This record gives sequence, C-alpha cells and structure tokens, in this order.
Amino acid sequence: MLPIDIFYADDDEDDLMFFNEAIEKITTESENQVILHTHLNGENLIESIKENKERNAIVFLDINMPFKSGLELLEEIRKDTDIEKFPVVMYSTSSNLDNIQQCLKLGADFYVIKPSRFTDVVEMISKFIQINWDNHQTDSNNFIYKV
Repeated sequence: MLPIDIFYADDDEDDLMFFNEAIEKITTESENQVILHTHLNGENLIESIKENKERNAIVFLDINMPFKSGLELLEEIRKDTDIEKFPVVMYSTSSNLDNIQQCLKLGADFYVIKPSRFTDVVEMISKFIQINWDNHQTDSNNFIYKV
C-alpha cells in the first residue's frame, strides 16, 4: 500500500496527541504507512499541503480554531486549483446541524464528531485511509461518519 499523508489542524494539543497516538498504533499494527503532519492552528496548513500535493493524502480539520477556522480552511482548499481535490474530513466536537450543513455546502467529504474513546479514533482513521478517494463521491445521506 502507498504511504498516506494526513494533514491535521487542531488548536487542542490533547486532541493532537490523541490523534498522533492513534496513528502510531495503526502504523505499528498494520502495513499502513501513515505520515502525520500536525498544525496547532490553520496557519501554514495550506502551504504544507501544497508542498506535499503529489502525495496520497487526507486533510482533517477542526472547526473552531484561532487565526483561521476549519470552515475558512476548507473554503481555501476548495478554491485552490492545486489542492481542491484533496479529501477533507471535518473533525469536530460540534454536533450543530448548521455547522454540519455548512461543511457539506463548502465541499467537505465527511463530518466526524470527535470520538472520546481511543479505539474509536483508531477505527475511524483506519477506515478513512482505506477509502479509494479517487472514486469517492460525497453522499449527503452518509456525510456524518458514525463510529
């Protein structure tokens, strides 16, 4: 399997650590090689994606961040012809329907309400890295990923 890059922007250091530990578990227990690029906020995320744009990748965005929100970053990604095709997963504690609808409208591929259990985070990431993103079509009926 090709290595996959995951770009993850979140202002919560605990969430970043939790996600990183899940990636470590996935890479040590499977054949999946995952390279995690974390960003404590939205700054430099777009540049980081562009530097690695030729790679197999997924972007995870928290919604509520200082400097740039996940919604603003999603909008930037979808407007940039160099990276507009990157799969984007909105990864938030919010279950607010307005947020979810806005993410769908702006072109996110999935919306995930952050799981609290470590095993659920591992399962969620594992499922997303197995998706054939070249053939993926966003489905409004299955937009919210359920662990």
